[in-house]
Amino acid sequence: MISVIIPLYNKQAYIAEAINSVLTQSFRDFELIIIDDGSTDGSLSIVEAFNEERIQLIKQVHSGVSEARNTGIKKAKYPWIALLDADDWWAPHFLNEIVGAMQKFPDQLIFASGRSRVFDTVTERYSNTLLPDDGETELLNYFQIISRYLPPMNSSNTVISKPLLLEKGLFRKEQQKHEDHDLWLRLTTDHPVVFVNRELSFYRKLEATSVVDFGYAASDFTVYLNTLKEVKGELTETDKGYFGTYINSFVTLTYLKYYGNYSRRERKAVINLIKKLVSAPQRMLFGFLKIVPFNVYPVLKYLRR
Repeated sequence: MISVIIPLYNKQAYIAEAINSVLTQSFRDFELIIIDDGSTDGSLSIVEAFNEERIQLIKQVHSGVSEARNTGIKKAKYPWIALLDADDWWAPHFLNEIVGAMQKFPDQLIFASGRSRVFDTVTERYSNTLLPDDGETELLNYFQIISRYLPPMNSSNTVISKPLLLEKGLFRKEQQKHEDHDLWLRLTTDHPVVFVNRELSFYRKLEATSVVDFGYAASDFTVYLNTLKEVKGELTETDKGYFGTYINSFVTLTYLKYYGNYSRRERKAVINLIKKLVSAPQRMLFGFLKIVPFNVYPVLKYLRR
């Protein structure tokens, strides 16, 4: 019934826990597809040591997480795709709770559960005022959520119809950052998210990397901006209002944070796309930023102290 997809690249310290969290699910009707994306550590040997007929291991040259996920989705034999990253894990009843939500909402195509970020010393559960009560399952408007909060979906708490994924074009393989957000936007233009508000998915936040910002390439930003433009034209008037709030906030903050790393040509290309998306006050701001010779984000960050 469900194909579980794990993209794997150099996660030897964590992949066994991820696999075991799938194999010990109380719901048993699944296959597990692991796509090794050219790992150079001991990850592959750890997977090969599992003696489990439901595990299908696919090896490919290093092509990135999006291509790895897409490979798994295309190979999946079941109509539902459950995503799990190689350093994350599920509670034992994750799949069972999602299947229960499917039975409650048989016409829906996107399902997600409550999740928690796990640091070395603390665990933070995802929460906001628009979620159903703890333990309840309800439909969520994705665009209403992101107008105020972080998305309700991530790459380890979500189960999606395979036909819908194929229809919407899967993950964009050229993206290195926000590739999951890009897909969620395309999936939810005409579908709500069925959200099971139980702590069922756990996202490992490594302390060593949590304070490191690896940047946001102009090429990635451009792809995402084009998706925003595409999605905006498909929304209802109500959702366009939510989406406008999200765009004004996300696009402005993202550009302020990273444009200092862009070339003059990249800045011009990005700003030209942004101006087609943001409101009039933001357009004036970007017109100003276009001529500023330094990155103002550190200054704004300092002033907020």
